[in-house]
Amino acid sequence: MKAFKFRAESQVAFALDIILNRQLFCADWRTLNDPVEGVFSYSYGPGDDKDAVEEAVDAITAGKSGLKVCSLSKTFDSHLLWAHYASGFSGMAIEVELPDDDRVREVVYRGVFAHLSTPVLGDADAMAKDVLSSKYDAWAYEQEVRVLQRDPVFKLSGPVTRLIVGHRMNPALVKGLSLICKAEGIEMFRTGIGDEGIDADWLDL
Repeated sequence: MKAFKFRAESQVAFALDIILNRQLFCADWRTLNDPVEGVFSYSYGPGDDKDAVEEAVDAITAGKSGLKVCSLSKTFDSHLLWAHYASGFSGMAIEVELPDDDRVREVVYRGVFAHLSTPVLGDADAMAKDVLSSKYDAWAYEQEVRVLQRDPVFKLSGPVTRLIVGHRMNPALVKGLSLICKAEGIEMFRTGIGDEGIDADWLDL
């Protein structure tokens, strides 16, 4: 799956870590900007053993505590993503290839809280990932994809596939990044805005 990591112009060091070291940093989910991140509700079914359910919920809560998150997006052509995460088109979107495995989840958008139904809560670690790949639908514009794991470093299986810089980026920084991309064999593009929205124009390095 192709996904994009946005970085502000002031976060060049973090961008270079992705480009040169081929890795993504995963943060403690409690440091993310959604105030209801990780909050979930649950319900009882007829005949449920309430003690068993409470025990399962405690296990899910414990499972969440060790998980770390790297947030990416399925798209680069969102004005809001560039405004919020790439310093108003002065930053960049880094395209990477993510594996098709249980560490990578597309976020499901819903009401304010994630909800778990009983009586079958299932594997606690899997359910903890379900909670942390569920977000309030006010965030749906992000089209978020998440890496969920316990290690703070997620190693990419290959190089960055594309770098898209914002059209407001400092020209000196564009030049510096172009030299790095050329050395690494990475194609580089720059955003453009037209009647149909945001596109990415290839830059001849």
